[in-house]
Amino acid sequence: MKKKILISCMILVCIAAYCLLLSAKKVDFSHSKKGTDYSNISNWSIQSADITREVDVFFVYPTTYGAPSNGKYLADLNDKKLNEETDSLVVNRLTKAFSESCNVFAPRYRQVNIEVLSMPEEQQEVYLATPTRDIKAALTYYLKNLNNRRPFILASHSQGSNVLQRVILDDPNILGKDKLVAAYMPGWTFTVEDLKNMGLELSTTSDHVGGVIVWNTIGPGGQSPVLMDGAKCVNPLSWTTDTLEYPASMNMGARILLSDGKEIMVDNFTSARINDSGGLVIPDPKQNIAEKLTFNMGPKCYHPYDFDFFFNNITSNVKTRCAAYFKKHKTSEQ
Repeated sequence: MKKKILISCMILVCIAAYCLLLSAKKVDFSHSKKGTDYSNISNWSIQSADITREVDVFFVYPTTYGAPSNGKYLADLNDKKLNEETDSLVVNRLTKAFSESCNVFAPRYRQVNIEVLSMPEEQQEVYLATPTRDIKAALTYYLKNLNNRRPFILASHSQGSNVLQRVILDDPNILGKDKLVAAYMPGWTFTVEDLKNMGLELSTTSDHVGGVIVWNTIGPGGQSPVLMDGAKCVNPLSWTTDTLEYPASMNMGARILLSDGKEIMVDNFTSARINDSGGLVIPDPKQNIAEKLTFNMGPKCYHPYDFDFFFNNITSNVKTRCAAYFKKHKTSEQ
């Protein structure tokens, strides 16, 4: 149990530190000449072998590579311990929000270590080019060799959302948007300009097809380092972009990994509203839960729980958007 608690805390520290990175920019893909071979199954955290769903999800996980780096500033894809921790505490857990509706594809990638974030901006950009290059290669390989022209969902969080955003900004045509059901990318800032340059729309309804869905969770008066100027937001209770407060009765259930390593399920966990800065504001959780949460990014910053607090709403909405996708494309084919 102590090991599990330590690992959980390490992951949350990694997430918090990563959020100090600057807003997305195009990156120089010439860094790190040796690419990652995504035809090698060991370079995937999950690659569905049995295709039982009509839709896929391509999932890019948040930071799990913590200090000390010992001079190795990019994650080693052959690090068995890191891979096991990433799989068990992050990828396997978060992709359950999608696996009822989707075949799951989650590549490993050479994420940056948190020590990179103390470097000057220019050096950060050099190292960040490598995870961006990896995810671009993984997405390209997936679409060409594994997808078989099925509709797909993009999903990511924190560093994963930043890197995936960079990939699409660099090459907006990489996706084949006619097959994109939705892009769930919380934990990072998306501006109007970002969306325009990505060639994607912000989702505004629960059954919007092909849109980006993003939010950054904070408490009353809270701040988050990933919530930057111009941030857009979709409320995961209503799946709309208005500033109304939607009640906890609309919360279909949270699935929260606590600091003691336990995972709890809570029905009607929280209400939520979008504030003027594009943050998703929730009331402070009850004391018996709040005291078991981790606030490495400061008080009232719930970044590590963007998925957790709205878990069942996400699962339900994935089904809704998949159905909307097939309805839309069936109609267009008639």
